[in-house]
Amino acid sequence: MVDHEQHIDEAFEANSKSVLAAYLLWFFFGMFNVHRFYAGKTKSAVIRLIMACTVILLPIVVLLWVIDLFLIPSMIGEQNLKTINLIKAGASGAPANQKNKDRPRPALTEADRKREAMLEDLRATGYRKERRDTFGIYR
Repeated sequence: MVDHEQHIDEAFEANSKSVLAAYLLWFFFGMFNVHRFYAGKTKSAVIRLIMACTVILLPIVVLLWVIDLFLIPSMIGEQNLKTINLIKAGASGAPANQKNKDRPRPALTEADRKREAMLEDLRATGYRKERRDTFGIYR
């Protein structure tokens, strides 16, 4: 059991983010939003990077860069919390689809049985369907 906990701790240490590293990235490469990429905020980093390329929106990017000075600890904490949750989810030992098989299934209605039969038919045929071309003729 100790080895398992030690393995979890090592996995977290290998994947955790550092606030100091984020601040260094903010200071040296902040206008390119490298600190946001590091903190896992990829969408906002890309948007801000595009904004930085335009001269008109550059003052807004500078203001957001200064605001990030105060937001970095929470961004890194959030990313580390996501890392912990991923490690704990993977530490249970069972694959994700195995967890669903352990649960009891509810009683099937007639519509559920028909749906299951249709899905089995689709799986057996490899999900191939006949397609109409533009003239209404089946291929």
